[in-house]
Amino acid sequence: MRVLDLFCGAGGLSLGFRDEGFSITGADNNPYSGKIFSINHIGEFIDIDLTEKPVTDSFDIIVGGPPCRPWSAVNLQRRGSLHPEYILLDRFFEHIIALKPRAFLLENVLPLGHDARFQELIGKATHEGYHILFRTVRYSDFGATTRRQRLIAVGFREFGLNASEFFERLEQMKEPPLTVGQTIKRYENFMYGEYLDHEWPNLTTIDKYQKYYESGKYGWFKLDYDDCSPSFGNIMKTYILHPLAGMNGYPLRVISVREALEIMGFPSTFTFPSGMGMTMKYQMVANSVSPVVARKLARVIGCMLQSRSFL
Repeated sequence: MRVLDLFCGAGGLSLGFRDEGFSITGADNNPYSGKIFSINHIGEFIDIDLTEKPVTDSFDIIVGGPPCRPWSAVNLQRRGSLHPEYILLDRFFEHIIALKPRAFLLENVLPLGHDARFQELIGKATHEGYHILFRTVRYSDFGATTRRQRLIAVGFREFGLNASEFFERLEQMKEPPLTVGQTIKRYENFMYGEYLDHEWPNLTTIDKYQKYYESGKYGWFKLDYDDCSPSFGNIMKTYILHPLAGMNGYPLRVISVREALEIMGFPSTFTFPSGMGMTMKYQMVANSVSPVVARKLARVIGCMLQSRSFL
């Protein structure tokens, strides 16, 4: 079955669907996304500005996460309809209505669920024959190392399939999360650059923010080897410290790009292309869907659609 991943970014959703046997096409205008898809053998890629034109082809499933900045809690500037990326939510649903996939899945931040335009677009897709529900999903409930929570909306167009069944099946796939230690301890003795993307910025001002770590200010954490990670954004903006940072001579440093990738659930073989700046790497990790969770989402959708294929 063919999957179109709109706003695919670093390919977290695509990796999950690829690993479940789907044929993937990613679509994005990020200059690095195509290279990421190529060197990591994720699937085909379309370099496209989705604000300007749509993808035109036939797909069984459409997935994606329109940029979350219009609804993000950390965005204190232009929010909602005032944000230039707000229109991309419309673009996602325009693909659903035009291409009529058998199923679709949308991932985004929780406040999207209260957006009036989102509710209106769900109504339009329902009118086109889709049965749609959205729920909150915590990544750590499905084996990921991060406690990130996201809104997951799914829709099915075929008679006999409904979104309630999707979430019932997904509930059966819960499993305990990995701890930070289980995920990144292997890298603690690697020097800078000794493994793929094992790099971090030389932030000389970290010690000035000690009060933030002590107070638990949003976005400032020192990770615990024996727990899973809180959700985090761009490490270059909020300094997420390595569990050993500053202890017994260990460098006072943030987690590396490699460690951030693996906490999010990317495989150890995944790598970013050469030439990418560190800020962009961290941002793409922060924007990504956990491949660990994406595999379970893909498995449920695949099982449901295959059950209809034989009727």
